[in-house]
Amino acid sequence: MAETGEAIEMIEQGQEALEGEGEKTGEEDMTEEDREELDKEVKEVKSNVEKLAEVAKKFKGYATEFAEGPAKEFAKFVVKNVAIGTIFYGVNVTLSKLIKKGGSGGETESNKNKLAVVKAITTIIQTETTMCNNIKDWIEQHKHDTINLDGVEIPVASVFFKYMDPISDAVDQAFKVAKPLQKKIEGNVEWSVPNAEDISALLNASEAFVTSFDNLFKFVVENNSKIPLLKSVPVKQADIDDLNDQLETVKKMPFY
Repeated sequence: MAETGEAIEMIEQGQEALEGEGEKTGEEDMTEEDREELDKEVKEVKSNVEKLAEVAKKFKGYATEFAEGPAKEFAKFVVKNVAIGTIFYGVNVTLSKLIKKGGSGGETESNKNKLAVVKAITTIIQTETTMCNNIKDWIEQHKHDTINLDGVEIPVASVFFKYMDPISDAVDQAFKVAKPLQKKIEGNVEWSVPNAEDISALLNASEAFVTSFDNLFKFVVENNSKIPLLKSVPVKQADIDDLNDQLETVKKMPFY
């Protein structure tokens, strides 16, 4: 649980810092209009982070129900992914402040490109979190159910964890990249802007989500005629297509 605890701590630290950002926006060296826009953006960021944090708390509780194994790994990577989302929401605020404070034309344009990519990644993480939360809720509803595969009765949950397992390593790598972007210095939390390699690591994690969800959906389609229970699985082709479209869009966006 140490890894999950660390991720939860990052989320809570980010939430607390964003509360402070809401109080500081009026002190920035910018026009009144820019201050109002930034204040609005900070409020939206705080709201999104609160939603992510609620899901993380649910998954932390879910993780405590299990010994080490696939179910706990599922919970761990969701919490870590939420932590990454929280960090990137903090980066969102940092970049927004830099843009509104101005600078050279090239620097401002570069920051706008980076902000667009960061915002797109937070949207992807929101989508991934929602899909994982829906899967968790379904598994909890059917935690005592079994299905027959090739004459063998197995817990339905084990099938889902099998397809989700490849995401774990990718999220671990992304979390290692994202962690240094949020630091507490002299009591204040600061967010650094990621570089292109950091973004690549984040996108690799999202690639793993798309692949795993797609493989899970294929299993459901191939077996739901003989296993009616699978017809209620909350993973649809439209959801996977939407996530993949979000990912492909980010890949085409300029970062500098």
